[in-house]
Order: sequence, then C-alpha cells, then structure tokens
Amino acid sequence: MKRLLLLPLLLALFAGCQSFPMGLSEAQWKSLSPEQQADYTRQQTQLNEQRRRESEAADQRRQSEEGARAAEERQQVQFAYARARHGDIVTVTIQGGMVAIDGKHRPYEPVRFDLVRGERKEVEFVQQGRSTSRNKIDARLSDDGNTFYFDESARDRISLISTGWEQGKTNGPLDIRDGNSRSVASAITINLKFKELPGGPRRR
Repeated sequence: MKRLLLLPLLLALFAGCQSFPMGLSEAQWKSLSPEQQADYTRQQTQLNEQRRRESEAADQRRQSEEGARAAEERQQVQFAYARARHGDIVTVTIQGGMVAIDGKHRPYEPVRFDLVRGERKEVEFVQQGRSTSRNKIDARLSDDGNTFYFDESARDRISLISTGWEQGKTNGPLDIRDGNSRSVASAITINLKFKELPGGPRRR
C-alpha cells in the first residue's frame, strides 16, 4: 500500500523537475507535433555540444595562460638567481618543534632551502620516520630581500626582518595558527643567513 502511495509522489516530483528542449514549457512542448519535438531536441543537442566545446576551449585557454605565467615566473626566478649578488639570496633552515601533518602535530625532518628576492615557494615537510606523510607550507622573500614570510596566508603568519642575517640569526621557538585558529606549527626555529655571494663584506 505504501508503495502505491509513493509512486504518484515520485512521478509528480519527476514531472516538476522535468525540463524541455530550448527552454520550452511543458504546455509548449505538448503542443508540438512529433516532428517538431524531434527538431527542437536536435537543436538542443547541438546547442549542448557547442556549449561543451566552448567550455573545453575556455578551460584549455585558462590552463595555457596559467602555464605561461608559471613558466614566466620560473624564468624570472632563474634569472634572479643567475645575477644575484650578496644580500639577494637567503638560506633558510627550519627545524625543531612540530608541524601539522595529516591533521596532527608531528616531528619532521629539518629542511633547508634558498630564496631569492621576490621568490615564493612551497616547502615540503616530511614526517620523521614516515616519508609518505607530508605537508606543504609556503615561504616567501620580499621583493627588497629584507623580509621573510612563512605561511603568509595564516592568521598568525611569521614575518622576520633581515636584522642579523649577515652572520645568521635563529628565530624561535615560533608558533603558527591558520584562519580557523588551528595550529599549523609549534615551537619551530627558523635560521636565516645571507648566502655568500660576490659583493659581500670582506672577511679578515
């Protein structure tokens, strides 16, 4: 009995959600001959196919533009490294404390990387003893090379100015929380040191 009562409701719901080709109403659709209905259905199919092709073309253009921008950025970074002088590149070492990996605070392998002025990169943190568990956090050096940013999008992002970078300066322990007040990292230390390059101070 319940099934018999449910069937009309389902049919009514289907009818309410039913759509007809080319935006026609149900009354307009029913007023057409079978040949006209077939013609409208064919037109709708052609229109759907055209929209699909246009959407794919737009996606391809967007991907191509994004790829071109990424390639240009990589080229600019490579050029910046090639012509860098003392003070243009900072070596960053991050170790100690915990980093959020797979939703939990975990010890991680220390990381060391270089940043040239204006460069942004994603730093990958690997859980100690479990190389398959990883997390990426963005790092950036300002265009003037005087400020280091770590997890810039977080609520409590880390920003460190270039005081002491000549000899190397260790900052920490430091904590980071994201926009939802969840801890991204806790008690980490960050050492920043200008890479030895031409143009630096003479050493006695």
